[in-house]
Amino acid sequence: MAKYKGIEVEDAVRPLLPHMPLIEEYREMLQSLQAIWDNLNLLGQLSGTTAEIGQTREAFASLTGELLNNLAEQTLAKREQEMKARSQVVIDILIRNLFERTADIGFLATDGAIRQFAASPDDPWALQQRFREYVRKYSVYDDIVLLDRNGRILVRLAEDDRIAAIRDAWVREAAGTTAAYVESYAHSELFPERERSLIYAYRIRSEFGETLGVLALCFRFGDEMQRIFHGLTVHDDPAVMTLLDADGCVIASSDRWQVPVGAELRVASGQMQRVRFAGRAYLAFASDTKGYQGYMGPGWRGLVMMPVDQAFDIQDDDGLDIGDPALLASVMSGGRAFSEPLRAIPRKAEAIQRDLSRAVWNGTVRHGVATSAVVNSAFSKILLREISRIGMNMREVFSRSIGKLQSTVLSSLLADSQFFAGLAIDIMDRNLYERANDCRWWALDDRIRALLANPSAKARREGLEQVIRYINSLYTVYDNLLVFDTNGVVVAVSNPAYSALVGKTLEAAWVGECLALHDSQSYAVSPFAASALYGGKPTYTYLAAVRAPGDERVVGGIAIVFDGAPQFANMLRDALPREASGEAVAGSVALFVDEAGQVIASSDDSYRVGQTVSLPAELIKPEAAGCARLIALDGQVTAVGAWPSAGYREFKGADDAYRNAVTALVFIPLGAYDPQARSMAVEGEVAMRRTSQPTDGEIREIATFHLAGHWLGLPVTAVIEAVDLVGVACLANAPKQVYGALIYRNETLPIYNLHAALGLPDDEQPGVRRQVVVVRGESGGNFGILVDRLGEILEVPTCDINDLANIYVGVASVLASVVTTHGGGAQPMLVLLSEETMREQLRGCPLPAPQSA
Repeated sequence: MAKYKGIEVEDAVRPLLPHMPLIEEYREMLQSLQAIWDNLNLLGQLSGTTAEIGQTREAFASLTGELLNNLAEQTLAKREQEMKARSQVVIDILIRNLFERTADIGFLATDGAIRQFAASPDDPWALQQRFREYVRKYSVYDDIVLLDRNGRILVRLAEDDRIAAIRDAWVREAAGTTAAYVESYAHSELFPERERSLIYAYRIRSEFGETLGVLALCFRFGDEMQRIFHGLTVHDDPAVMTLLDADGCVIASSDRWQVPVGAELRVASGQMQRVRFAGRAYLAFASDTKGYQGYMGPGWRGLVMMPVDQAFDIQDDDGLDIGDPALLASVMSGGRAFSEPLRAIPRKAEAIQRDLSRAVWNGTVRHGVATSAVVNSAFSKILLREISRIGMNMREVFSRSIGKLQSTVLSSLLADSQFFAGLAIDIMDRNLYERANDCRWWALDDRIRALLANPSAKARREGLEQVIRYINSLYTVYDNLLVFDTNGVVVAVSNPAYSALVGKTLEAAWVGECLALHDSQSYAVSPFAASALYGGKPTYTYLAAVRAPGDERVVGGIAIVFDGAPQFANMLRDALPREASGEAVAGSVALFVDEAGQVIASSDDSYRVGQTVSLPAELIKPEAAGCARLIALDGQVTAVGAWPSAGYREFKGADDAYRNAVTALVFIPLGAYDPQARSMAVEGEVAMRRTSQPTDGEIREIATFHLAGHWLGLPVTAVIEAVDLVGVACLANAPKQVYGALIYRNETLPIYNLHAALGLPDDEQPGVRRQVVVVRGESGGNFGILVDRLGEILEVPTCDINDLANIYVGVASVLASVVTTHGGGAQPMLVLLSEETMREQLRGCPLPAPQSA
C-alpha cells in the first residue's frame, strides 16, 4: 500500500491516480467536506453538542480510502481488459486470415494453367488474365508471380519491366521444401520500395513430380492491418494498436506518428505494463496468438499502447441507464460482477451515514428536551443542522462515487459483451468471405470446366471427384463439394458419404439461381436451412456457375457445403469472454441469430439451432456499431452484447448483391435475478426544521421516523434516544405487538412491534440493521419502538396537529394524531403515535423469559 494525498491506495494504482480526473474530483470533494466536518466537530465538542459524532470520523476516512482505491482499481481493470481484448484480436484475426493463405498457395500451385505455363512458357497474357481473375475474388492479394526455380520471373500480375529476376531466399526454399507452404516476411526484390513484404510461396511440379518453378502470392499486409485497426478503433481513441514481430520490432501501427514502424519495444506478453517510449509514458498490453487450426503464424504479437496521460480521460460520467432497479440490486447482492469487498462498500457507507444520522438525531432530541437548561441551545441546534447538512453532502458524494464504481464495473462487462459479439460477427464475415471466393474460383478450374462441358467424357465422374476431393482435403471447412449439370443432376461429390446423391436431381431454388448467374464474379448462397446435402442439418451452401472452356456457356454449377455446425460453434467459442486463466466465463454463451431471432449457431447446447430467442428488438436488430443491455434472462441478470453483420471487403459490400442479416449475441451471466430486490433505503436529513412559516402560537417538537413507507413521530419529550437493534432476544409465545427485548442501560427494554400492531409488511433488508427509538416511560419503565430509519426533528405548530382518536379504534389507536402541514414535498402524511397506548398494550402482555436471539 502507498499514500496518495492522505489516502492509502494500492501500489499499482498510486502512480496512475494523478491521471484519473474523476477520482481526483471525488477525492477533493470528500476531503474538503471532511475538513469542514472536522471544524464543526471541534465546535461541537467545545459546546458539548456532538460527543457521538466524532466516532464516525475515522470510519468515513477509512471508507473514503477504500472507495477511491476500489474505484481506481476498477477503472484500471476496465482499461486493462479493453487493451487485453484488443491486443488479442489484433493478432488472432490476422492469424485466421493468414491460415487461409496457407491453403490458397497449396491449391493454386496445382492449377493446370499455371503448371502448363511453367512447363512451356509462352505469351504471358492469358495467364496474367487468370491471375487478375483470382485477385478479383481474393482481394487480399496485390500480386501473383510465377518464377522459374532460379528466380527468373515468368509471369507477373503487376508487371515491372525493371525486374526480370530476383534472388530472394524464399524462392530457393519454396523450390525444395517438404512443408506445405513457405511464408516469408522480409524485404523482397519484387517490391524494392517496400521495407518488407509478406509472401506465400510453393513449388510448381509436373505430373511426374519435377519442380517446374515457384508460385508466389503477395499478401496486402498493410491494407489488411489498417482494416483490422480500423475495426477496433473507437471514437476519440488515444490508443495505438501495433503488431510486433518475433524480435519486438513494430511491423504495423495504427498511428505511425506516435509509434512508427521499425520502432523496437521490449514488452512481455499477457500483463499490463507501464513503459516509456519516445519520452512519453504508456500503458501497454501485448498478446501472443492462440493460433488457429494448429497454425501459429510467424511468431508475431498484438500490442496496444495507451498514453498514461490520456488513458482515463475516455470516461462516461453518467450512470448506466438501467430501467429495472431490481437488476442492479440483484447484481449487487451476489454473482460474478462484484466481489464481496465491492458489495460491502455501499453497506458500509449506509451504516456510517446511519450512525451519523442517529448521532445528530439524538443530539437534536436531547437539546429539544433540555431547551430551558442549555444556554447555547440555539447554537447547538444550528451546529447540528450544519453537521447534518455536511453529512448529507458527504452521502451525496459517496452515492455518486459508489454509483460510478458500480457503473465502471457493469459498463466494463457490457462493453465486453458488445466487443466479443463484434469479434464473433467479424470472424463469421471474414470466414464466409473466403467461402464466396472459393466457389467462384473453383468454378474456373480447367479440369472441372472441361469434364462438365463433355457429358460423354470417359471416367467423367472419377475425374471430377479427383479434383474436388483434393480441394476438400485442403479446405476442411467444407463437409462436401458437389458438381451438377444444367439439369441440376449431381455428377460428382467429394465426400464418399454422399455418393448416393450422384445421379439425383437437386430441387432447391438456388440451383436455378446458380445456373442463371451472369458472370464469373457472381455467386449464390442458399438460405440457412436444413439440407439433404448436409445430412439434414442446416447450413449455408455457396454456389457458382461453371462455364465451358473458351466461352461463357453455362454447363453446370459447383456447390460447396459449409460444415456449419462445428465451424460456427468454434467461431463462437473463440469469441467467448475469458477469465484470467484463459477459461471461458462460466455460463457465458454466444449465438448467431437471423433477423427473426432464430438461432443459426450456438457456442454450446443451451440453445438449439432453429430456436427463437426472445430479446428486445435493439438486440436482435442492433445499430451498425452494436449495442449492449442488462436484462433478466432465465432467472439471471445477464449482460447481452449484440453486433450485426457488416461483411468484409467485397463480401456483403456495396457492390455485392448478396444480403443476409445476421447478428452475433454474447451473453454473460452476472448473478441470480430477484424481481423484488431493491437498493438500500437512503437516510434522509435528520436535523431540526419547521413544517410551516413561523407563528406566534405554541410550537411542539416532533421526533420522526419511517416504517414500511409510513412517516411516524412522537413528541421529543417522550423520546430518550435511538439505538441500533443489537443483541435483541426473541420472546417465546409473546403477543404479536412484542418484537423482543434487549438490554438498555443495564435494564431489560421491551420492543414494541409497530409492523405487527399496524398490520404492515415486514420487509427487512438483509445486512441492514434496524433501529430502536427508546421511549421514556413512567417510573423508569422505558420501552423501544422498532423502526426502519430515522427522520427529521420537526417544529410543528400545535394548531397543525389534529386528533385521530375519534376515527381509529382498536389496535389502530396507537395512531394518535396527524400533522396537516409538513412542507415535506413528496413525503407521506406525518402521523403521531400514542406512547400511552403502546405502553398500556405492553403492560397487558406479561413478558416471558428471553430466548436466544
